[in-house]
Order: sequence, then C-alpha cells, then structure tokens
Amino acid sequence: MERLYRETRHGRISFMFRPGQRYLVLLHGLGGLGNNFMKLAGCIDSYYGLVFPDLLGHGKSDSPEDITIKTQSEAVEDLINELGIKEFYIGGNSYGGWVSLEHESEFKNSLGIILISSAGTNLTVGDFGDESVDSFLARVMNMNPSNRKDVIRKILLRNSGEAFRITSEMLASIDKPALIIWGSRDSMIDINHGKFMNEHLRNSRFVVIEGGGHTSHSSHPREVCASISDFLDGKTVG
Repeated sequence: MERLYRETRHGRISFMFRPGQRYLVLLHGLGGLGNNFMKLAGCIDSYYGLVFPDLLGHGKSDSPEDITIKTQSEAVEDLINELGIKEFYIGGNSYGGWVSLEHESEFKNSLGIILISSAGTNLTVGDFGDESVDSFLARVMNMNPSNRKDVIRKILLRNSGEAFRITSEMLASIDKPALIIWGSRDSMIDINHGKFMNEHLRNSRFVVIEGGGHTSHSSHPREVCASISDFLDGKTVG
C-alpha cells in the first residue's frame, strides 16, 4: 500500500491506498491512525481496493477548527469522490464506526457497512468529565504521539452530548447489509451496544470475536478478516 493525499472541503486527508475493483474504506478510532488496519490488508482479496484514511485531526491529515462526526463524514465522502470510487463498503472501529454510520445515514451510497466495536449509541469519554478525558488523552498520546493532544481533546469535547448520537431511527433508516463485529472482552464499549445496533439495523449480522477487546482487528486479525471476507463475498457470517 502507498500513502497518498487528497483535498476535501474540510482540508487535506492523508490515507493508505491499494487499488482494486470495488473498495473497502475503513476508518480508525479516536486517536488512532489509518495504519491501524494494516494487519487486515494482507488477507483481504486483491479484488478489493483498500482506503485507510487518517481522519481529520489525526496523523498526517489536516486539523480544521471544528471537527464533528458530520465534518468527518463529509471529508470521507469528498475523498471517495476524489478517488473516483463508485462501489465501496465503508466501516470502522469505535469512533470510525460512528463516522461510517453518519456517512451512510447522510449519503446512502455504500454497498454495505462494517462496524467493529462501533461508537455512536454510547456515552462518550467526553460525557464523563475532565478526569476521564485526561486519562484517555494520556493513553492516546502514548500510543500515537504523532497526534496533537489539543486537537484530540477538542474532538472529544465537540462530539460529546446528544447532538450527533446515533438513534434507533437512524439505524432503522439504513437498509444496506451490515456486519457488526464485537470483541467478547471489549471494556471500552459494552457489547450490548452492538446488540442494539444489530436489533435496529434492517439487514445486519452480528459476530463476536472470543477473547477480542475493543480493537479486535488488531488483536485477532485472522478472525476479523475471515468475517469481513465472508461478508464481502455474501456468505453467512456467524
């Protein structure tokens, strides 16, 4: 895969790219990087091109002043259009899953959605006050020091509260196939949120990765990749 850059209405996006016939666009969690999905690259069939962006405010992408779930969704849409991609699946982990749900709810142009321990229906770190925010930021900066602490803090606080929360009505409005993957040991977002999404999405499949945590694509890439590959091929999952 190679690193490329494209301009969007909200700033320049940096992303890892592999060409293909149809595409899989995967979005990382808050404080993460596009590189977080590299363990999956080798096991996704080469028929599928891969796009792993650094979301706005992360890694090598720009950091506009006001970054919301909607801002991220619009930037991802612009990136897809800039690349001339017509057929794609979109998904992500945690915050990236939240952006994916917002994107499909707004643009309704994907072939399907892949959610890995997705945020969006849960209370966020920002909802639990300053101590929770500071603790989360310390972990994020330890894992990815290329991020800017002040920017990640702004994103945390800007996306707390009810404004961009994913509701049951929003989920029910999405009729595309959806794959929901959850680690059995996810201590960040309770598995019941995955079950809630599965209940309200019209055409979803729910897969539990035994022993997996919040980032099962990193800890259990073979199992996650097998589930994704079956989903892309239209096979029954789980």
